[in-house]
Amino acid sequence: MGSGFPVLPPARLPVGFYREAGRACAYYVQNGGRLRDIRMDENQLLQSPLQLTPLPHGDRSVFPVRKELEEDLDMIEICWGEHLNTQPRHGLRFLFSFCHAMERQSSGWKNWARIRIREKQIHHRKMIQQGYHQHLTRPDHQNQSVLAHWDPQPGIDPGGLKDLLEERLSQRMGALSLSQRAVVIESELLGQTVIIKRYAPNPQTWKRKWEHSRARRAWAASQTLEDIGLPAIQGLGWLENYQQGKLQESYFISRQLTEMETLRTWLRREFPKLTLTERNRFRHRLRSEILRLQDHGLRHVDLKLSNLLIKGQEVEDLVFYWIDLEDLRIGPYSRRTFVRNLYQLNGSLPRNIPRQDRVAFARGFRNLFGFANSPQLINYVQRKTRKRHRDELRRVQGA
Repeated sequence: MGSGFPVLPPARLPVGFYREAGRACAYYVQNGGRLRDIRMDENQLLQSPLQLTPLPHGDRSVFPVRKELEEDLDMIEICWGEHLNTQPRHGLRFLFSFCHAMERQSSGWKNWARIRIREKQIHHRKMIQQGYHQHLTRPDHQNQSVLAHWDPQPGIDPGGLKDLLEERLSQRMGALSLSQRAVVIESELLGQTVIIKRYAPNPQTWKRKWEHSRARRAWAASQTLEDIGLPAIQGLGWLENYQQGKLQESYFISRQLTEMETLRTWLRREFPKLTLTERNRFRHRLRSEILRLQDHGLRHVDLKLSNLLIKGQEVEDLVFYWIDLEDLRIGPYSRRTFVRNLYQLNGSLPRNIPRQDRVAFARGFRNLFGFANSPQLINYVQRKTRKRHRDELRRVQGA
């Protein structure tokens, strides 16, 4: 890096540092300084508010050439990546803070700040999409009938791994879920406790039968969430079993998650104890988790409370973990997906959640979807929820 750029300490920095650094750098530029002139040492980095040296001696009304400022921002992002192994989300957090501070202090930079953020968002989502497809199309073709990847031991024999998985599933010990679509068990495998999920073949419709197997999609999603730093189950491997070129079954193996429970279970127990302030805070936390996926260009198409695990008891301490990762998709958070998520969540909520809390949660998305505040949407979600419940009851009763 150029000698003019700050050499950051190798210690782990708090998340708030990137926001504070963005505001400090914007203030520095607005006072006539240039980012490439900044010198930092460890003591100054740990101060609050963040101090940047040397002090700028320029005119407040004088701003650098935009091309030079963009080059400085790119160089700083590269410098941080080399010294701190920063994640892409950290760079976006710094950029959001920097651009918002520039907008507040100088209207002449408003359009530049918005364009800069939009360009970074598009680039970030493209990188995530490329990483997802790279994990999805990983060249693991040991033989023609069984394809497999086992992360702890990449050279494992696929046939031997298949025999172990079938043996564990035939015992049906530690069954967590049994359905036509998938069977989930908890078992010991190669010296560690894992979660094994066996999927049925893809539906034989023109749109779905050419997709990758659910197991491989779950593997790609788990690796993508790990790459961007979002909490999720840790994938260990996958396996696909073919006969005469047709997929018969697929397996996804993940690490065991301890001291966790589904969000539905937690709500049924804890919701009556929550104060009004805690209910509002919880709704905000849940919305934020959904929008965090959207910020990275991801969406979950089966957003039920049973597909979210949580760790912790207090609302402020809750950590959300995504499961059923085969239903995680790459692409924008469309209106159709949003409405579908709403009636999926509404149908999976415990009965002790009152109507006003359900409506308030939906209306919290009005900044993203203006129609989220309309009574027509609330009525439509209620109708779809009742219909889904009736259909599920018929399936259970065999009608």
